[in-house]
Amino acid sequence: MHLENLVLRQFRNYKEQELTFDNKVNVFLGENAQGKTNLLEAILLLAVAKSHRTTNDKDFISWDAESAKIEGRVEKHGQSVPLELTLTQKRQES
Repeated sequence: MHLENLVLRQFRNYKEQELTFDNKVNVFLGENAQGKTNLLEAILLLAVAKSHRTTNDKDFISWDAESAKIEGRVEKHGQSVPLELTLTQKRQES
């Protein structure tokens, strides 16, 4: 299984970003505090719905937004499978 693409919307420092991945090796380069760890965190969240840095959904959402979204597609056994995670600041009322 491998990640084919990733779309981030209002996730941490990414307003809107779309990435397509090679099925072999991908390298992330950049200056400090440019979002490399945020990118890896988004992949982890999409895969297992957990972060290594926080448990508070508000921490993932851009300051000026109400929600954030992570979308991706993984290739599994020759099929492309969509994944989606939406994070919101407001709790749902019962």
